[in-house]
Order: sequence, then structure tokens, then C-alpha cells
Amino acid sequence: MRAQGFIIVFVALVYGGPLLADLIDKGSASFINRNSDANCESREINTGCIRSERDLSAIGQVGPYLVIGGDESVGPDKDLNIIQVLSKQEDGQYMVGDDILLPDVENDGGELDIEGIAVDGNFIYVVGSHSFRRNRPRSKKSVKWNHKTFNQGKIKDEPSRDWLHRIEVNQQVQAVAKKSISLRDIISDNEALETFSEIPSKENGVDIEGIVVADGWVYVGFRGPVFHNNYVPVLKFKFDQHEKSASLLLVKLEGGGIRDMASVQDGFLLVSGPVGDAPGPYQVYHWNGLDMVPGKDRADTKGYIKKLGNIDVSKGKAEGILALEVERGADDDCQYKFMIIFDGIINGNPKIYCSSRD
Repeated sequence: MRAQGFIIVFVALVYGGPLLADLIDKGSASFINRNSDANCESREINTGCIRSERDLSAIGQVGPYLVIGGDESVGPDKDLNIIQVLSKQEDGQYMVGDDILLPDVENDGGELDIEGIAVDGNFIYVVGSHSFRRNRPRSKKSVKWNHKTFNQGKIKDEPSRDWLHRIEVNQQVQAVAKKSISLRDIISDNEALETFSEIPSKENGVDIEGIVVADGWVYVGFRGPVFHNNYVPVLKFKFDQHEKSASLLLVKLEGGGIRDMASVQDGFLLVSGPVGDAPGPYQVYHWNGLDMVPGKDRADTKGYIKKLGNIDVSKGKAEGILALEVERGADDDCQYKFMIIFDGIINGNPKIYCSSRD
């Protein structure tokens, strides 16, 4: 029994099992409506309510303001894609203010499927999933109809999801310029991603869910595909030269894909979660931003990743991460501090965590 116990402890230490330190719970935040009587289904913008209250999937920060987005389009006809600006109140709650309407590049009112927001100076980047989808079987339909949803011909391309928008804002976080690019051609032409580019997202197909911008480079992280040996792709490129500058990095996780990313001083924080609809696990990692594939011509693999802890997800899905400032005194036990928002819970149920210092 002693030998068996030693083996369990050894495996836990080496592979980050049960002995992994939990994330430190630093409390919660609240996102609130400005106008409790607003019609949230209106075509109007700036209604004063959180429009995707149960579908929040992305978060960023511009100065003192937060920016949030949901993965469902809004409005009475579900044909508006917006992000929303929140300001911190004296009581610590974040109140929704202005909306920013995103471009309808395809001119079809389609859903962007907002999955990531990144901020660099006065630029806000909003990325769609670039994914294909399959209709789900429905209990009110016949068995024959439901079986047909699994046929190859039932996989749907969604061109409205194939866009990355860059929004230039002023000091009041109002849009002054917008530019849009698509990553679809890069994905389709990449020899590693090509095979997965027309597979539905929840079936290990292409599904972009994270984005960060650092030193002029854009990094987009993929929920799927997850390659063999648990390698997950991250596409790196310059926004204004995306086709010429693009390269594919691979980061090694533990079976999950990237659900969001945040930039910190010495790299990136990653939220990892299941590729499909499994309930978890959800985990947070620190990655130094370098490729992790080994080889005989690479004497020292410079890519490095460290698991920081598990996110307790009893409801919803951990979908967005925002790096926060570590405060002297209050956060002396913290190495990294961050906010997590949850898709599937009203107003994102924002929680604040930090990882313990070594």
C-alpha cells in the first residue's frame, strides 16, 4: 500500500493531478442594466440592457471600461451583432452603457458568433468562430428527420462567422473607424487546418474562441481542432498583413481546446475546455506564447506552459477571461489575477480568481 500511495503522489506531482493548488477565489463582480424597463429585443442600440444576458462569451478592457459580447445575434430578427461597453460604478458593479454595432460584411444579417474580444490601445478586436455547424436533433422531430441531421449534406457553412473586426474607439469608447478581415482563406490553405475547416465545430472542426494582441501581433486560439498528443493550434499574424504574416503555433494542453485568452506581462493566460458539449473540465494555464513542438533540430523547446488550476463550473461554461491588475497588499498571494465570465448564466456571472505564487 505504501508503494501504491507513493506512485499516486508521484503521478499527481508530475502530471498536475489532485495535488494541483486550487485557484484562489477573490469574489465576484456584477454586470447590471442601466434601464430596467428597456426592451432588450429592440432593433435600437443603446437600450441600456445587456443584450446577450445568457450568452456572454467574450470580454475585454479599454482603460476603465469593460467590453463584452455574446455568441448569439440580437434584435427581433436576430440579425444584429453588437458589443457593449460597461463602466464601473461606485458600488463596484459594472453598468452597461453604449452599444457598438459590428459590420454586417456579408450583408445577410447572419450571426458573427462572437467568441473573443481583445484590446490593444484604442483598438478593439472582435473575432467570429469561423466555424461550420450542424443542426441538433430535436425531440419534436421524427427519428428520420433527426437521423438526417448527421448526414454530410446537413453541415452548414456560415460565412457571417468568418470575420475579424477591428474597431477604433475614442476616449469614451465610441467607434470612430471599423475594418474587417477574414481568416477563412488562411485556414483553408493551411495544411494542418485544411482537413478540419469544413467539419462542424463541436465535432473537432475549426472553431476560433480566443484572441489576444501583443507587440503588434494578433493570436487567435482554437477550441478545435485538438490534434494528436493534445496539441492545440494558435494562429499568429499581423492584422494589416494577415495573409503574408500568418504562422501556426501549437500549444500542448491536456485534451481540451482553447476557450479564451488574455495577455499578461510574460505571456498569455488560456482558458481550456472541452471541444464538444461535455460539461468540463475547465482549466487555466499560463503560456509563454512560443511554439511547443519538439524536434531533433530544436535543442531546447522554448515553448512553455504551466497549469494554474481548475475552474469550478457547476453551471454554464467558462467562456471569457480578462487579466486584472494584481494589487499590492490585497493580492500579495497572487501571481496572476483574472476575471472569468460564464456562457449560459445570466449576465455572465463574473468571478474573480488568482493563481497562487510558487
